[in-house]
Amino acid sequence: MLETEPWERLRHFRNELYDDLGRRQDSLFELVDAALTAPHRSTLVRLSLTAVFRRRWPSTCDALADGTLDVTALRTLFVRELPESVSIDDRPVWVIDGTNWPRPAGRASAERTWEYRPLPGWPQSGIVPAWAYQWLVAVPDVAGSWVLPLDVQRRGPTAKSATEVALDQIATVRQAQAPDDAPRPVVTLDSGYDLETLAHAQVEADLLVRLIKNRVVYRTPERRPGRGRPRLHGEPFRLADDGTHGQPQRSSHLDHSVYGSVQIDAWIDLHVSGAPDAPFSVIRVQVERLPNKKLPPRPLWLAWIGGPLPTDLSVLWRWYLRRFTVEHAFRFLKQTLGWTTVRPRHAEAADRWSWLIVGACWQLWLARPLMREVHLPWERPRPDGLLTPGQVHRHFTGILVRMGTPARAPRKRGKSPGRQKGCRPEPPPHYQVARRPPRQAV
Repeated sequence: MLETEPWERLRHFRNELYDDLGRRQDSLFELVDAALTAPHRSTLVRLSLTAVFRRRWPSTCDALADGTLDVTALRTLFVRELPESVSIDDRPVWVIDGTNWPRPAGRASAERTWEYRPLPGWPQSGIVPAWAYQWLVAVPDVAGSWVLPLDVQRRGPTAKSATEVALDQIATVRQAQAPDDAPRPVVTLDSGYDLETLAHAQVEADLLVRLIKNRVVYRTPERRPGRGRPRLHGEPFRLADDGTHGQPQRSSHLDHSVYGSVQIDAWIDLHVSGAPDAPFSVIRVQVERLPNKKLPPRPLWLAWIGGPLPTDLSVLWRWYLRRFTVEHAFRFLKQTLGWTTVRPRHAEAADRWSWLIVGACWQLWLARPLMREVHLPWERPRPDGLLTPGQVHRHFTGILVRMGTPARAPRKRGKSPGRQKGCRPEPPPHYQVARRPPRQAV
């Protein structure tokens, strides 16, 4: 086999991933390969029937229930493999977003919280018991559904708020970066995170947060002579009221082939009511049109928290555009890799399975240079020629055949006291299939 750099990189990553697994190491690793080679999302017992899983079906449940993995080493491995394409203008772009693992029938499963899940029909109740997970990912491409997860954490009923969990994820991943002079990342977040907590945060990253359309922020108050307590807030800045905006401090304009004319305005030194000592900048992005939309688009409001604004304001809009890729990635994780299809009882087992899915995502990304575009008859080829995660997943079995596995084969079933529990027995050499004698004519 011709050895090339992509092959060696994928083989090295698989060896490192295997070394970072602890107890039930072989079963956990083969469970990852089973998820990568299964044609459809499957339960644990169905994954045990794949050709790459060489153990019996109880090993899948035992691996998640009793297995261990080194989360710190895995996080360091993922950060070290980050490609240069995750950066825009020499700034890495990270995305934090949350999704849930619905468990409405898991009454014996602990650590569940009430989460929203959209359901077909009307009215939309959609509140079900679920495990809430928060993902920190890097987005390597401008378009598509590729994400490179760096951290995943579950937020239990007694855990911190989603905003505090997000800040903890940023700090943890920054510690995993080896060089001290690593570029300062830009982290994009949705409007569901608390702006007051983010404004007071002390993290080694710049935050780009979406604001809801009816948000009210305040300007810096003017100093007035006299006695008494100084004012905390100045004139209000209502996003929905153009009369309170005034002239922006900075503006930028560009023409885009998809969105048409794009106008970007920035107002500096604004704050929320609960954090008058933590100023930030507010950015308004107004595009001429949206793809496949007839209605005129509403403005996009963003808050820039961190260092000074970049010289080119258009880069703020390009940074935030990568956040929308996460929605497609969550659908791929659930509907193709089967992240939420398995039904573990304990939340700790669900955490281990989530980290295994993270390792599977990275293997698909590293295997992308090893194959050409192969689309189904009803699929249209992409104009840029890039492969989708689903296309790589459909042909990953052939890659594993040439790559091999670092996992050890199970021992043969016998009377030796050191036999590994849960191994699939091999048939004896004299084994023959019993055949029914031919039927005699009457």
